[in-house]
Amino acid sequence: MKKCLVTILVLLSMLLVQVGLVAAAPSTDGTAILVSAEYGPSGAVFIFSVTGEFSKSQLNGTAQVEGGDDYGLHCSQVDDSTVRCLTSEKVAGKNVVLSWGGFVFWAYVPEAPSLYCYNVYDYDLASVWQSYGTYCQDTPAQYGDEIPWYNPDWDDYYDAVFMSEHVCAGIVEDAYYYPFC
Repeated sequence: MKKCLVTILVLLSMLLVQVGLVAAAPSTDGTAILVSAEYGPSGAVFIFSVTGEFSKSQLNGTAQVEGGDDYGLHCSQVDDSTVRCLTSEKVAGKNVVLSWGGFVFWAYVPEAPSLYCYNVYDYDLASVWQSYGTYCQDTPAQYGDEIPWYNPDWDDYYDAVFMSEHVCAGIVEDAYYYPFC
């Protein structure tokens, strides 16, 4: 009986030691939920909804491409409830594992958007259509779209309008043009 009581006390002591160790384990400084993974002008952008504040060292992490390379993940706490992270444009169109501040997330990063580029024409000093450069945008141009454009011959900005090649004489393609022809 004494042997059984000693065994129970030893097991109970071991259980209390384990529970005490679990209770003493460090807790995280907050929580984080991945809200969005997008492709932005400077690469992949991840937005997290958070509680708590995070140190600079906690806001640095890694983005590991599935079956591939690791890239730095650079985060900043935008406000009390938002953390924004950036990483390389090389993760576009790939599955990534993100880790920062003791958290681990899985996400798919969309492909980089296609750029639609168009020539910009204006009259030169001899009143001849002249290409003054290229304008690129994220979406296809629609007839009537306007952009501000600088013409060095006239040393001024003008609104160029996206027009069909059939609108004005001498126009050779759908492009942005000075609107008076």
